[in-house]
Amino acid sequence: MRSMVLAAILFMAIPAFALNVACVDMKKVWENSKEIKAEKANMEKTLKKTQEELKKKEADLKALQEKALKGAQTMTDEAKQAMQEEFQKKYLEFQELYQSSQKMLQEKDYTAQSSFIEKVKKLATELAKKKGYDLVLAKDNVLYMEDKYDITDEVIKTINK
Repeated sequence: MRSMVLAAILFMAIPAFALNVACVDMKKVWENSKEIKAEKANMEKTLKKTQEELKKKEADLKALQEKALKGAQTMTDEAKQAMQEEFQKKYLEFQELYQSSQKMLQEKDYTAQSSFIEKVKKLATELAKKKGYDLVLAKDNVLYMEDKYDITDEVIKTINK
């Protein structure tokens, strides 16, 4: 009886050992993707443009602050009030631009990452079906594997077509 249970366990375990498994290094795919490199360049252009706008607004704020300090003794209360309101308005514009640009960049980055991951999953699935893999894992989640199971370069080649 005991040997029958052991045989049954071994019989059930055999298919697990017969799996054709592959791994993909998502970080390497990300770093070597032409699409992601182009997206990064686009994001850097957007970031540079936004930083220039922020620097201009910051310079406007400093100039207004200096003007207020220089003329504080000779200004009327109404002029001081108007200057303070203008400063607050420009400061709010600065903050809004900063926050909106941060949000926009984060959303673009999240969208690019999500889209790219889905694309890699789709390509890995197609490659797995084509090559007869039963299971494709992300290399980040694997403690050890032999190089022969790594299909990262194939995924990179496919994604860069």
